[in-house]
Amino acid sequence: MVSKLYSNSGALYQMKLLAGNRGLNNLVEWVHIVEDEGVLSFLHGHELIFIAGYMCKNDEWLISFTKGLYKSNISAFVINIGPYIKSIPAEVIDFCNEMNLPLFTIPWKTRMVDMTRDFCARIMHNENVEASISTTIKDIIFKIGDLDTQIQQMERYGFTRESYFCFLNISLENKHPDNESINMENLKLYVEQIAKTSQRLFISFSYQYNLVVVLSEDKMNNVHKFVDKLMNLVGAENSEFSIYVGVSSIMQGFFNQDTNFNKAIDANEMAKNKNVRVNYYDELDIYKVLLAVSDKKTLYEFYYDVFGKLEQYDIENNTDLMGFLKSYIENNGSPQLVSEQQFIHRNTVNNQIKKIEKITGYNMLNLDEKVRCSVGFLIKDIL
Repeated sequence: MVSKLYSNSGALYQMKLLAGNRGLNNLVEWVHIVEDEGVLSFLHGHELIFIAGYMCKNDEWLISFTKGLYKSNISAFVINIGPYIKSIPAEVIDFCNEMNLPLFTIPWKTRMVDMTRDFCARIMHNENVEASISTTIKDIIFKIGDLDTQIQQMERYGFTRESYFCFLNISLENKHPDNESINMENLKLYVEQIAKTSQRLFISFSYQYNLVVVLSEDKMNNVHKFVDKLMNLVGAENSEFSIYVGVSSIMQGFFNQDTNFNKAIDANEMAKNKNVRVNYYDELDIYKVLLAVSDKKTLYEFYYDVFGKLEQYDIENNTDLMGFLKSYIENNGSPQLVSEQQFIHRNTVNNQIKKIEKITGYNMLNLDEKVRCSVGFLIKDIL
């Protein structure tokens, strides 16, 4: 993050922030010295760029160069003030303020090569630490290795034995399958951007083509804020993909976090099945009882006992009696409400119910059998 590099090294290298302070939360993935506009197309984005201005002939060149950097999606811009660039034009400062592009200056005596080496080392160190934390938390979740040793490792990285954890399981819905890997990288950047501005500690890793985010958070309200920011950012920043998010409970300590992790997976699966973008496990109500059934075969057997004949009838006759029955159950068995919802006569509703009763052998006026159907539809949502 630009702000972290600046706060840790600004005084040492006499960096001065001239413009773009609203972009200090931009992420920095690497550092480059760039002097030629012709190489801007080779930048990947999220870089911190240094320039001494060897090719700068006038203010117009620097203005054009700055705008080119912005189009290349850099994170920040550092100008070495000296014989090539003696001062910064007001138009450059105004542009950086308008675009929230952090603009710094350093004196000529500050060696850019020292700064770039230092900053790159810091970035690599942070990446190594994050990778180590991710590996450790995965080992804890999947019960690999000695738990006490892993807890000590987490403590060295700022966590405590009493830390709280909440898991987010995020799956991509790609509009173009060929862009899946690129979209996942962009999603990681969105998560990191939000997390590093609002969370003291967070972890992320990939699991079965999904992104798992672990927040060290003890208040669900803050988790909601994180998820809302992520959904807004994904929606505003791209048109290539959308996401489904499953959110676990908040659990304290390192024991039984595997159970909490699985709650996020279950919530994510339900989000996709019900086409709901965000699903919080704690809000699943009766679904939590069904999700707690470890033997999924039992749920499948119950479901097909209830609806097997009706589903087979729909397949063979190209009908949708399953959908009709779902509407009937959701409307508390009221022919009037069903007729209003589906714009059909009440007699048609009654005839359809009689047909369903004949196929299934159920009496839809019997409370127990309506409950069986209701539970069957709940099971369908999680299978």
